[in-house]
Amino acid sequence: MRTLSERLACPSPVPLPPGHLGLRWEPLRADHAPQLVELVRNSQRFDGGQSQTTDTELADMIEGGSGNTIIRSLVGMDAAHRMQAVAAVRVPRNARSRINASLEATVAPQWRGRGIGRVLLSWQDHTVRDLIREAYGDDCTLEVSISAIVPGNNESARSLFVAAGYTPVRTFDVMYVDLNQPVVNYYLPEGYHFVPWPADDSIEKVRDLHMDAFQDHWGDSSENLSWWESALTDLDVRTSTLVVDSAGDIAGYAVISRPATRWMLTGVKELYIELVGVSRNHRGNGIARAMLSEAIKKAKAQGMQRFGLDVDVDSPSNAGQIYASIGFETVKNFTYYSVEL
Repeated sequence: MRTLSERLACPSPVPLPPGHLGLRWEPLRADHAPQLVELVRNSQRFDGGQSQTTDTELADMIEGGSGNTIIRSLVGMDAAHRMQAVAAVRVPRNARSRINASLEATVAPQWRGRGIGRVLLSWQDHTVRDLIREAYGDDCTLEVSISAIVPGNNESARSLFVAAGYTPVRTFDVMYVDLNQPVVNYYLPEGYHFVPWPADDSIEKVRDLHMDAFQDHWGDSSENLSWWESALTDLDVRTSTLVVDSAGDIAGYAVISRPATRWMLTGVKELYIELVGVSRNHRGNGIARAMLSEAIKKAKAQGMQRFGLDVDVDSPSNAGQIYASIGFETVKNFTYYSVEL
């Protein structure tokens, strides 16, 4: 494998986007916070509220990272010094086998269609390469993947990434079940029962099961751990559940979140299934269906209006079919576009 300096060529220092599009570019600062929240919330509400960025995630952008992630951000200000665009790149600090970096950007609806996305992507692509080399050193030989999430209905963004050399690598369906409508109920087979979400050290056992259950899913082990940590951010312990067998061993888990930020964007009370996993030794017994049925029943009792999840369309477990059999319907999708270096 060639070194990072050979694979990640980029100008140094990375130039700011040009100013001819009507915006002045500057690094994100703490005093930008009120306008950052307004821009991101208004844009996500305009786009239907499926994407959500929490206040903690915005604070991480301002701080320049948190935990195992380094973040570099840029904002575009108009002539009245109002924020109309923001872009960020994220790089893991301690990747061991593969460096999985990501890009994200928001442009105010009234400023779209002017070429701002194109110049931001150019800045992001150069910046993320520079940041990876800075974090890991020019002589590093780890594989590199740079990716971004593109909504399925955003044809202009898809064209933009393809033109920049990115290719679609994975698509996820976003599925919802209307809790005002009847759904199919499934029950645990004999020998299994539900237990509440753990509040003690046994949570580590659930994490270990998650890491094993997702070994054959897209991504590497570092991403699986990241998904686990992210899923616990808005954990709803009332509906999250475990299934154990007659010996008390964990057979399955369902991590359910209450996406409060999305509530504020849509005005709809919902819960969201972040992770569902079944031990390899207990698969084929209908445990996943039973866990989701149990979660839906609890959500209805709490007065929720809908229940959502996203699923890899190429999941080796055919998870999409399981969800559809319960009553979930696909409402939209998104795709990861990536460049491998």
